[in-house]
Amino acid sequence: MSSNSVLIVDDTPVNLKLVRVLLSRQGFEVRTASTAEEALEMAQSFRPKLVLADIQLPGMDGLEMTRRLKAAPETHDTVVLALTAFAMKGDEEKAFAAGCDGYITKPIDTRTFPSLIREYMAKNGDAPAIARSVAPAAAPTASAGTPNPNQETRQAFLTAGIQQSGKLISSLGSGFDTMEALSIVRQWAGTAASVGLSEISHYSRELETLLQQNGRGSMVRTRELLVRLARAFAEGIA
Repeated sequence: MSSNSVLIVDDTPVNLKLVRVLLSRQGFEVRTASTAEEALEMAQSFRPKLVLADIQLPGMDGLEMTRRLKAAPETHDTVVLALTAFAMKGDEEKAFAAGCDGYITKPIDTRTFPSLIREYMAKNGDAPAIARSVAPAAAPTASAGTPNPNQETRQAFLTAGIQQSGKLISSLGSGFDTMEALSIVRQWAGTAASVGLSEISHYSRELETLLQQNGRGSMVRTRELLVRLARAFAEGIA
């Protein structure tokens, strides 16, 4: 087990990319997984010091994955931090009951996130060597010829959002899957907040609430919010 190894588990590609770039640029050894099942298999060979796990994952959720990590002799000492973009009452208690060592609500602060990870590592064993030689992380900036990871993530998110919002609008007449739409909208809300797109985050939260309370909700209002979101995605690219 490397003292600065991190496994990130998230089913949203742009979230994986943002966190991976933030930590790898600060000297962490980073691997990623998009499902709990993949993460459990990877943990047996990679043996990460710390796992960042989204609570809401397809198939097995992050809490069940944590229970299995903590129950296995090979990984019971692994530090596990739960991540969530839509904290509900009682979620924090459930995370700790499952064995998580910490609980982080998205959006993450890109300026302080690497330092926060070092702190959790230090609290649960020897601090990684990098913590003694690197000052707390500042906001990622682009040097000559080096893209800003936050900007790269924004562009990837906006591009995907244009495509996803278009498909959802097209499906409103027939074939609209409320649960799939809710999953997409929740991802939009968390990622948009993480990369500073407050308008998209706001409308996504509003649409999330509408879909949760009323199933398909008011079709007129659902369409209106999706059109606003599609426009915001497109304007962000321009």
